[in-house]
Amino acid sequence: MNRSEVRRLRLFDLEQVRHHQHGQEWVPHWHDEWSFGAIVEGECRCSVAGRPFLAQAGDLIAIAPGVVHTGALAASAHSGAALVMMLYVPTEWLAQSSLDTPPCSGKARAPTLTRDARHLATPEEVQAWMRRAIPSLAKALRPGAMAMAAGEPLPTDAVRELIERVQSAVLSGEQTVAGLARHCDVSRERIHHVLKKWIGMSPSDYLRAVRLHRAKQLVMNGEPAAAVAAECGFADQAHFTRWFKRTFGYTPGDLAQAKWR
Repeated sequence: MNRSEVRRLRLFDLEQVRHHQHGQEWVPHWHDEWSFGAIVEGECRCSVAGRPFLAQAGDLIAIAPGVVHTGALAASAHSGAALVMMLYVPTEWLAQSSLDTPPCSGKARAPTLTRDARHLATPEEVQAWMRRAIPSLAKALRPGAMAMAAGEPLPTDAVRELIERVQSAVLSGEQTVAGLARHCDVSRERIHHVLKKWIGMSPSDYLRAVRLHRAKQLVMNGEPAAAVAAECGFADQAHFTRWFKRTFGYTPGDLAQAKWR
C-alpha cells in the first residue's frame, strides 16, 4: 500500500491513522484536534510551528490544535520498515476524560508505550493507551521541560491582531493573498512575513490548507469528492485528491470509506 491507513473510532469521532510509507511527506497543515502519536519504527523529521523537530522510534509525540507542521517519514536502517501511529483526539473527549493536555507541542521518550501502539485495534484498546500516553506527554512537556517550549519569542499584540484578521477574512470566504492584504489593510509583504514567521506557512499555502481542512470536514459529512473539490476551489477532482493525500497521507476516498470501530 502506498498510502496511510485511516479509521474512525466511535470515541467522539476520533481518527486513527497508521503511516508506514518510507519517504512519505506532508505539506504544511494543522489539525483542529490534538494530535497524539507514537513512532514505532523509523523516524519522522518534522517542522512544528516553523521549528525543526525530529521524532525517532520510541518517542511519543503531541501537536497542539492549530499548530502548523510538516513531516517526512524515513524507515529504520535496521529493519527497513517505518510505522507512525497517530490519533487525532477531539478536545471534548479529553475534557470528559479528565486528562490534562500537554502545555505545548513536543515529544517524550516512552519505548514501552510506542511498542504497545503497534497493535492498537479496538476503541477500548485505543482509549486505554491514551490514558497512559497523554499523562506521560503532559509530564514530560511541563513548562521548562522542553527546549522547544523555552526561550521562544511571543508575538506582539499587533501581530496577534493581524493573524486574527487574516483568519477572519479566510472564514468569510477570501481566497487570494491580495484579497487578504486588502481586507487587513496591510501590504502583501506584511501578510507574508507574519504568516511565515508565526504560522510557518506562506499565505498561498495557508489559504490552500484552509480549503483542504474544509474539504476534509465535507468528506467526513458524506459529501461526494467531486462536489467537494468544486466547492473548495480545486481545478478538478484529481488535483484535489493529490493535495489531500499530500496533506493527510490518504485520499478523500480512503476517508469516505474508513470503517467505523
